[in-house]
Amino acid sequence: MIIAGYDITKHFVSGGMFERNKAVVKAVQDVYIKIKEEEVIALVGESGSGKTTLGRMLVGLESPTGGKILFNVEDKVLEEYETTDNQSRKAEIESIHDIFKGKIAKEFRRHVNMVFQDPYASLDPRMKVIDIIKEPMISTGYLRGEEANKRVRELLEAVGLPKSFADRYPHELSGGQRQRVAVARAISTDPKFVVLDEPTSALDVSTQAQILNLLRKLKRELKISMLLITHNIAVASYLSDRIYVMYAGHIVETGTKEQIMKTPKHPYTVSLLSAVPKVGSKMNRIVLRGEPPNLVDLPKGCNFHPRCPYAFGDCGWTAEEVAIDLKYLIESKYYDLTEGEIVIDVLSDKEMKVRGISDEKLKMITSKENEIKSFSSIKSISADGSGDVHVVLRDYEEPKLYNMSDGRLVKCLLFKGKN
Repeated sequence: MIIAGYDITKHFVSGGMFERNKAVVKAVQDVYIKIKEEEVIALVGESGSGKTTLGRMLVGLESPTGGKILFNVEDKVLEEYETTDNQSRKAEIESIHDIFKGKIAKEFRRHVNMVFQDPYASLDPRMKVIDIIKEPMISTGYLRGEEANKRVRELLEAVGLPKSFADRYPHELSGGQRQRVAVARAISTDPKFVVLDEPTSALDVSTQAQILNLLRKLKRELKISMLLITHNIAVASYLSDRIYVMYAGHIVETGTKEQIMKTPKHPYTVSLLSAVPKVGSKMNRIVLRGEPPNLVDLPKGCNFHPRCPYAFGDCGWTAEEVAIDLKYLIESKYYDLTEGEIVIDVLSDKEMKVRGISDEKLKMITSKENEIKSFSSIKSISADGSGDVHVVLRDYEEPKLYNMSDGRLVKCLLFKGKN
């Protein structure tokens, strides 16, 4: 196994040095990921979902807040690491294969690299192409002198550029040519693992196709393991062997390319696939309501539940969410049933008091308006004797990655116990 990550977490503290109340941005949460030799994994999700942060951690550019990342572990050793209760043995394996603290850390630097999203910002404008591509070879001690120069010329040919480009500066190249130089730099030390961070998003459509074809060719010829970060699931399908779907810092579904593209399970994956045009069939696109959540204050339970078209009572609705839906509905549609101003006091995540309407009328409204997802979380509605109506919600549950019978993993309560 080239990369094995366990419970990878990354939190950033936002706010200035002198601010008293600093917020914690939960960029990546408890991610489990494995990348085999010569395998291409696609990491798919919206902007801001934590994809780039995870990719940077996997190549050692960011250190995780929690979790472990192991590199180049034999399968039998990894199986022992995952199954043993012997903590000293686990620590021994980590002391060798941990990319930050293990004996392999120095070797790791030469065997990994990254292609960044913006080809205009990722290349030093003061350096010639030959020096840009040589830099990783020299810094890791892979090659020096004329051997490095010869390697640069070979790499330029490999990525479809003339050898004469070695003496050019980045500003003399087009966007596609710059990205080819970035790819040449990434493979210059003959790495075992490369992260490709949105390698085509800053390019025009025709150039995107050229870069994707180049990456597919290199995948076949060099047998490198890759992590392809993209928001475009069609690009993921073209290049990858397996797909990981990421939402709000969490992996919500993993499976083979065929599984994800043909029979997506998680509602978020289904919505992503609905945006991909299919020849000969009518598009039935699922438009998600709202925006991706704030990573400082994530929704309770399932992070996707406020936008999910299939959400139900156990998914994580809070009294505050129910109160917003209830107040809007009563004041816009059922105002004639009120007995004065509607006042809702949220007492906790699971309790609230409603003033200005009877318990019977409130029960009628919430049962009639069953299309409002948050109302499915209501456990009881009762008068409390003081003129207020006491509303109690059901306990919610945070989903885990559930194993499906076809080998995929899905983080959704709809699939709990259905393997």
